[in-house]
Amino acid sequence: MNAITALPKFELPTIFVIFGVTGDLVKKKILKALYHLYRKKRLPARFRVYGFSRRDYDDEKLQTYLREIMESQKYKDPEQFDAFLAAFYYVKGDFSTKSAYEDLAKTLGRIDGEWSICSNKLFYLAVPPASYSDIVTNLHNSGLTEPCSPEEGWTRVILEKPFGTDLTTALELDTQLGTLFKEEQIYRVDHYLGKETVKNILVFRFSNSFLTPSWNKNYIEKIEVRLLEYLDVQGRGDFYDKVGALRDVGQNHMLQLLGLFIMDHPYKFIPEDIKNKRSEALASLHIMDASEVGKKTFRGQYNGYLQEKGVYPKSQTETYFRIVARSDLPDFDGVPLILESGKALEREMIEVVVTFKETPLCLYGIEGEQKNTLHYHIRPDEKITMKFFAKKPGFSNETAEHELGFDYNKAYSKELFVDDYESLLFDIIRGDQTLFVSTQEILSEWKFIEPIIKTWRNQNIPQLIEYEKGKNIEIKS
Repeated sequence: MNAITALPKFELPTIFVIFGVTGDLVKKKILKALYHLYRKKRLPARFRVYGFSRRDYDDEKLQTYLREIMESQKYKDPEQFDAFLAAFYYVKGDFSTKSAYEDLAKTLGRIDGEWSICSNKLFYLAVPPASYSDIVTNLHNSGLTEPCSPEEGWTRVILEKPFGTDLTTALELDTQLGTLFKEEQIYRVDHYLGKETVKNILVFRFSNSFLTPSWNKNYIEKIEVRLLEYLDVQGRGDFYDKVGALRDVGQNHMLQLLGLFIMDHPYKFIPEDIKNKRSEALASLHIMDASEVGKKTFRGQYNGYLQEKGVYPKSQTETYFRIVARSDLPDFDGVPLILESGKALEREMIEVVVTFKETPLCLYGIEGEQKNTLHYHIRPDEKITMKFFAKKPGFSNETAEHELGFDYNKAYSKELFVDDYESLLFDIIRGDQTLFVSTQEILSEWKFIEPIIKTWRNQNIPQLIEYEKGKNIEIKS
């Protein structure tokens, strides 16, 4: 064994291949994440990035293109740009052309020869889902995803949401991936799971003993997951009209957040146990029939949506929804689990609110409800607050509501924070799948969501309600 192979696996020489290197995802997320990891010395000492795209570029043009992005977005430490970009190379090719992958395989093989080791290889599909099938098939057929041996040279494939447009297409994609790759090779990205505050949910829940006895139906009245946006569809009408709010954020981000709040305690704090418990939580969601959809869901569309470019003039696509779900988990049986999201609203926020029941023996209560609430803020603030009651000073026993709080940005230096994609890429290199979505989770999400969408579309139940742009929606529970 030489000095290189003696290194931990995540420090071994690694090659990143990014399909769609000139696309928006690289421009907005992946490039910055890689650069941050580079600056923090969290990348292997030997690494290369091969960008794969149809543009008529070469290595120099790609590096110039990426430099312009870095300069326009004012990346830190510009004196490090040259060394970072020197690791980027370009491969021109069509995603569906077999010969392009054969050429790529020869190129990567040559690098392995230069390094005298079988390098780790990471294939990032930063492309629209319509291209997934061609890419994964050609990767497999060209032998690019085959490890050199069990001892060295892992290969991993990364895909972005959406994972299908319904249960059928999700199953088709899953079947294809399962045929071509092992589950430990597949990393399905839901970037919300990489956010610092979201990563803290399980630590917060399971590391604070005062929460454990009360985290069940005996004490919790309801759990609300909110993802509210003040922006409208912003010129993306053609895309959004085919998707709608529920598919866009409900089927993935919001259900993943909910799963973290209702999942059982994992046996061990290891990726396999955490993913299994998260999967069990999502599988426990009650599947609604048409009658329940009519009673337990609400959908709306902001006024002016039909005038957005690319939107069908008589579109029934929802830009807002509210769903009252329930779980069959024993600890949460009967607890309303509320999902609410919308565009063009008054407020911008992502939060999870846990409302606790009133104490049965409230000795000092005056009039009105006195319920403790736990607010888990994700955006715009990153903090946790708990509302509680205390006695007012004076002769009476009158109580007042107060707040205990923890603010990430006040407690820690901003330099310690890690962006979502930075965290996810580092975990992929390390081989940690905790923050990545399993096939079981995806199928459970679609099984829950699809009957709701079908009832909305096919039976118009409940009716789509128009709401005023820039205003919040008040719904009586």
